Amino acid sequence: MKKREKYSVILRLIRLAGKHKACLIPGLLLVVVGTALSLLAPVLTGKAIDYAIKGATDFGMIARYCVIIAACIAVSGISVWTGNILLSRLSFLTVRDVRRELYSKLLTAPLSEIERRSRGDLMTRMTAFGENLSDGLYQGIMQLSAGAVTLLMTIVCMYVMNWAVATIVVLLTPVSAFVSAAIAKRNRTAFARQSENMEKMSGMAEEHLSGTRILRSYGRIGESESAFAEHNAALFDSGLRSQFAGALVNPVSRIVNNTIYAIVAIAGGLFIIGSGDGGWAAQIGAGLSLGGLSAFLAYANQFAKPFNDVTSVTAELQTAASAARRILEITDGADEDKGGSVPVEHPVDGIILDDVSFSYSDKPFMEHISFAAKQGQKIALVGTTGSGKTTIINLIMRFYDITGGRLIFDGEDIEIFPREGVRRSFGMVLQDTWLFSGTVRENIAYGKPDATDEEIRRAADAAHLDKFISTLENGYDTVISGDGEELSEGQKQLIAIARVFLTSPEMLILDEATASVDALTERAVQSAFADLLGGKTSFIVAHRLSTIRDSDLIVVMDKGHIIESGTHDQLVEAGGFYTKMLRAAE
Repeated sequence: MKKREKYSVILRLIRLAGKHKACLIPGLLLVVVGTALSLLAPVLTGKAIDYAIKGATDFGMIARYCVIIAACIAVSGISVWTGNILLSRLSFLTVRDVRRELYSKLLTAPLSEIERRSRGDLMTRMTAFGENLSDGLYQGIMQLSAGAVTLLMTIVCMYVMNWAVATIVVLLTPVSAFVSAAIAKRNRTAFARQSENMEKMSGMAEEHLSGTRILRSYGRIGESESAFAEHNAALFDSGLRSQFAGALVNPVSRIVNNTIYAIVAIAGGLFIIGSGDGGWAAQIGAGLSLGGLSAFLAYANQFAKPFNDVTSVTAELQTAASAARRILEITDGADEDKGGSVPVEHPVDGIILDDVSFSYSDKPFMEHISFAAKQGQKIALVGTTGSGKTTIINLIMRFYDITGGRLIFDGEDIEIFPREGVRRSFGMVLQDTWLFSGTVRENIAYGKPDATDEEIRRAADAAHLDKFISTLENGYDTVISGDGEELSEGQKQLIAIARVFLTSPEMLILDEATASVDALTERAVQSAFADLLGGKTSFIVAHRLSTIRDSDLIVVMDKGHIIESGTHDQLVEAGGFYTKMLRAAE
C-alpha cells in the first residue's frame, strides 16, 4: 500500500469514527484521565520513599501517601476500563457503518462490477475484513490516545524533577521507535499478501461448496481438496510471515527499552552521588534523591511504553488498514447511474433494438443487433449456448448498457427513462431461480409484499403450485432456506413463476422459465402462461423450440449476431439454421 494511500485510509476511518461523538469524546476523556492519574503514582511513591529515608516516624503521613496512591490507581483503572468499553463500542459502530455502506454499494454498483468478483471475495470483505477493521480501530484509538497522554505527562514530570536525566531519557528512547518503524515498514507487503490470499481461498471455497453436487458427480473431490490445500498453504505462508514479522517488533523494541532503562538507572545513580552539598549535580541544578530516582525509573519505563504499545498493535493496525482498503475500494466505486428522469408511461409502445452493439471488454461481443418488439408481441430468442440471448435480456432490462447503436423504449431512447422504471415494467422468470430464507408465502409475494392471502393463493394456483403447497406441513407458512434445498428444481421454478403471476407486469421476460419443470407440468404452466401473456409484450429465451412456435418473431442468434429472424413458418420455409435446430431436437 502506498504511503499516501495508507494515511488517506486512516484519515477516512478517523472521520467515520468521529460520527459517533457520544462514544468517542467520553471514551477518549476517560482514557486520558485514567492514564494521567496512573502517572501520579510514581511521584507520590518517590515522595513516600524520601520521607521514609529521612527517618520520619509519622506513619500516618506514610499511610496517607499509600491511600492516595491506591485511590489514584483505583480511579485510573475504573476510568480506563470505562473508556475502553466506550471505544470498543465506537469501533463496532464504525464497522457497522462501513458494512452497511458496503452492502448498500453492492446493491447499487453496476452489475458488471459485482459479477467480476467471486461471492467468496465479497463475503470475506463483509465479514473477516470487518472483524480485522474493528480490532485494529479499537486498538489504534485506545493505545494512541493513552500513549499521547503518557508521552506528554512523563516528559513534563521528568523535566520538573531533573532536567539532565530527563534529557538522557528523551534522547535515547526514540531509538526504540526507530527500530520498531524499520521492522514495521517491512511488514506491509506481507500483510497485504495475506489479505489477498484470504480472498482467493474464500472465493475458491465458496465456489466449490456451492457447486458441490457437480463436483461430487464428476469425482473431482481430490482436485478440489488439492486446490484448497494450495490456497490454504499460500495463506498459511503469508500469514506466518506477517505474524513473524509483527511478533518480532515487540521483543526487539523491549530489548532496546530495557537497555535504555539500565542506562537511566546508572546515570540516575551517578546523579544521586553528585547531589550532596557542593556536589557536581547540585551545582548544575540537577540534584536527585533516591525517591526521585525511583519515580524517574518508573517514568522512563512509562515513556517507552507508548512506543511498545504502538509496536504491539502494529500487526493489527496494518491488517486493519489493509482490510479497510479492500472494503473502500468497493465503496468508493461509482453507483450504477439511475438513468433518466422521464417517467415510464404505460402501456409501453414496444421496444426496438437498432444496430445495437455490446462488449464485456475491449473485444466486441455482440454487433449489429436489430429487431423490433411491438406492444403485445411475443418475441423468442433462440440459438447456441453463448450466442448472446441472455445478454439481450440484460440490455433490455438495463443491467448492462449498450456500447453502440440505439435501444428504443416506448418510442424514445431508453436512457431518458429511470432504470428502476424500466425494470418495474417487466416480470422475470429465469432458469436459475432465486429464493430467500422465509415462508413460501413471503417468497411468492416478494414482488408485491402487500398482497392478500387470496391473491397469493390465486397466483400459486395459476402456476399449478397450490396443490403442492397444500401437502406441506405448514402450507403457505412453511419456512424454506435461501437455497431452497428442501424443494426440487421444478418446485423452486414454480414459486418464481407464481411471483410473476402475482405482480402481473406489463411485459415479461422468460429465460428458460420451464426448463426445470416436467413435461406434464410444463403443458399446464404453458397454458397458464398463455393467459398471462395475453396482450403483453414478452421476450422468451428457449431451448425447447416447441414452446415458441406461436411467437410473433423468432430471433436466431449465433456468436453475438442475428443470423435469421421471422415467424416459425417463415424460418422453416427458409430451411436455415433454425430448421437444423428443429431437426436436432426431434
